Amino acid sequence: MTTLATPTRPALLGLRGFSTTYIRHDLRRVLRNRRAMIFTLVMPTVLYIVFGASQKFTGTIGHANTQAYVMVHMAVYGAILATTTNAASVALEQQAGWTRTLRLTRLSPAAYVVAKAAVAMSVAALPLILLSIVGAITGASAPVGVWTGSVVLGWLGSAVFAAFGLAMGSGLRSEAAMQASGGVLTVLAFAGDVFVPLRGTMLTVSQFTPMFGVNALANFPMTGGDTPYGDHISLWVAIANVVVWAAIMAGAAAFFFRRGTARQ
Repeated sequence: MTTLATPTRPALLGLRGFSTTYIRHDLRRVLRNRRAMIFTLVMPTVLYIVFGASQKFTGTIGHANTQAYVMVHMAVYGAILATTTNAASVALEQQAGWTRTLRLTRLSPAAYVVAKAAVAMSVAALPLILLSIVGAITGASAPVGVWTGSVVLGWLGSAVFAAFGLAMGSGLRSEAAMQASGGVLTVLAFAGDVFVPLRGTMLTVSQFTPMFGVNALANFPMTGGDTPYGDHISLWVAIANVVVWAAIMAGAAAFFFRRGTARQ
């Protein structure tokens, strides 16, 4: 008598071949990349120290002082930088023929995307934790619950850019993908109200850019949507921005991964 195997939950969700062992292996590989880790951790911290901790701010924005406000912005940038650059490393895997090997296994494109996103999200927590420690030491101040809420929302929102990194890596299929993604993120940070507070028309335009929603959502527990210039950002605008760009980037990541591996 033949017994039919019961599909596992990941398989039922379309994640055929999903493996936590693969995630652990990939995470160890990422953490061994000292250059990438230093860039991901040091750059946002230096930006915070220069533009936040070293400045003699005395005002508050919502429930936080200005140092905490700047800290959250730079922590969000660091988390996004981590998720994007680590996910973009798929380009190197394609060059080495690793993704072609994976296509010969049971691992589906959706499971691969989820696994890479999980690794990127694990690494994204590091700059958030580091900036929180540095912020607490250098005078950033906000209620514990508010501070925690901002950090968690920034971490969750950075997942959107894991898909962006996958799309960049699969589309460009070269080491230049990681360099290009860094340049694109810098532009998006300026356009998305991350590096420099925007107002008026510039603030309105920024609401349609990819990084705006994640940054605004992370800052909401601290500021309630208020900006240093007295403008107000609706919570629903931030959520809509994140949802729309998440769908766009996830679709692009799956498309470019399938196209890239099919041509190998």
